[in-house]
Amino acid sequence: MPAFKTKTCFFEKDPSVALYRRALSEAVGTLLLVFCVVSAGIEVQRITSNHLAVQAVLAFVTGGVLCGLVVAFGNSSGGHFNPLITALQWLSGDRDIRCTIAYVMSQCAGGVLGALLANFLLSGERPATYPPADLLHLAIAEAITTAGLMIVIFGCMRAQRAMTGPFAVAGWLTAALLAFPTSFMNPAIVLSATWADGIVALPLSRALFLAPAEIVGAVTALAVITAAYPRSKQAATDSLPTDA
Repeated sequence: MPAFKTKTCFFEKDPSVALYRRALSEAVGTLLLVFCVVSAGIEVQRITSNHLAVQAVLAFVTGGVLCGLVVAFGNSSGGHFNPLITALQWLSGDRDIRCTIAYVMSQCAGGVLGALLANFLLSGERPATYPPADLLHLAIAEAITTAGLMIVIFGCMRAQRAMTGPFAVAGWLTAALLAFPTSFMNPAIVLSATWADGIVALPLSRALFLAPAEIVGAVTALAVITAAYPRSKQAATDSLPTDA
């Protein structure tokens, strides 16, 4: 874990806290995020079939829930709830592989459990068929929205603006989901959606197509951030992991 001398967002306040505690925060946070998104999708579909209304509800629920969760768990684990954030921190040398694996596994497990819990409590139905989709356009949109999200997150992080992250992320997610309602921008949510009922449900074949697009978007974002915020040798040394 990083030992930043300047406080920033999406890093835990005390990296010496036991890894299982920090991973638990990631699991619970992702569980609550997916639970709320899937539940909202099931409920709003029961109330209205208006596409714009459904799109708006899911966009604002996702942005609002994530903002609250990042504020709540940010000091504990960094408040990622998204394997892409964790993986890009590892690629940047800011997080070790042991922590990265623990976080990603916790995020995926928490997300699937959140989807199953929403299914159980709301007795949602999984669609028998899915609307036809142009997979190429879906993948391009997924890559662009994911890149935008990662640029917002890592831009706030590199700019060392500790409290801007949650609100910047909520703003981007809300706007992106209103513009591209088919976007997920999070492999843990894509995985969870394959288990979910209601409008959020995603067929496995489509999920396998979206996940690589998210990875492409995330790597592109890392290249942009690296160019926009070049690190000095001292800054890179200060951010090297200091514990396991």
